[in-house]
Order: sequence, then structure tokens, then C-alpha cells
Amino acid sequence: MGSNTERLLKLVGPIHIVGGLILFASGFSTTALSFLESVFPATPHVAWSPFFVAVFGPTVASWGLLFGALVDHFFAAPSIHTWRILLLSLILWAPLDTALCLAYRFYSGAVLNLIVFTVITVLLVAARRRIR
Repeated sequence: MGSNTERLLKLVGPIHIVGGLILFASGFSTTALSFLESVFPATPHVAWSPFFVAVFGPTVASWGLLFGALVDHFFAAPSIHTWRILLLSLILWAPLDTALCLAYRFYSGAVLNLIVFTVITVLLVAARRRIR
């Protein structure tokens, strides 16, 4: 059994896959759409688009699959190269996504990004000890 760091990092991918599939399902399910609208309501600066929410789902799910595969690879054969790619994926995503959230005054999205970025970065820093 792996460490807590390993177990938590190995949850990131599956959580994104499930979240992406919920986003996708909202295009076909009024229950999923209602759930998402209650969690992420429209604001005066952000229009709710059921199509764009649903079409974004496969992107989120595939990112989760790729991140999960890289995490598995890292723990199977720890290397600085794989670790840097994992960190780079966060460094690429977080500022760009957060900038959009701030530009459109979607502050809850920016806060969520900050929390997720911080938690995953702390876990990656802790996992770096695996590299010999």
C-alpha cells in the first residue's frame, strides 16, 4: 500500500474523470444540468451555457485520465522528468484558468483553482522525495 501522498495524488485523475463525465452528462440529463447550475450559478458577468458546459466535460475527463496515468508512471518509476511534467501541467492550467475566472468575475472558480493548485502542488512536493 502506498503513502497518503501517493493515495491522494492517485485520486486527482479519477475525480477529474468523474467530474468531466458529469459535465458531459449535463448535455443529456436535466438532473445533472440542474445539479451543476445549483453549484455554479450564472452571474451577471458569466452566462450559463449548457452546451459549453457539456462539451467541456470530455476535456476535463481526458485531462484526469492523462494526469492519473502520469501519477501512476511516476510512482512506478520515480523520475525528475515525470515529476516536472506533472508540476508543469499545474503551472500551465492554474494561472490561465484563474485569469479567465478573474476576468469574468467568477471568483468562486478562482478560489477553487487556488485550493486545488495548492493541495496538488503540496502533494507533488512531498512526492518528490521518491526521486533518487
